[in-house]
Amino acid sequence: MRDRPSDTAHRRTLERKLGRKLTPTEIAHHENEDKADNTSNNLNAMARSVHTTEHNRRRPLSKLRAALRMERERKRLY
Repeated sequence: MRDRPSDTAHRRTLERKLGRKLTPTEIAHHENEDKADNTSNNLNAMARSVHTTEHNRRRPLSKLRAALRMERERKRLY
């Protein structure tokens, strides 16, 4: 998923802000959750595991359960 052209603009912006490359375990998190807003003050480096936890915490439990069911089904089919 990483390094697709549509996924790199926010990473490049954040890397310039930090003055270093993001590690493979870091992601560029949009603070205002607007993926189109790639301004440096809207981006923060975050560990992928922390990012997942944060977004799951905001998601209603029923949606989380549905997403987990879909993931299990997807794995079963492949």
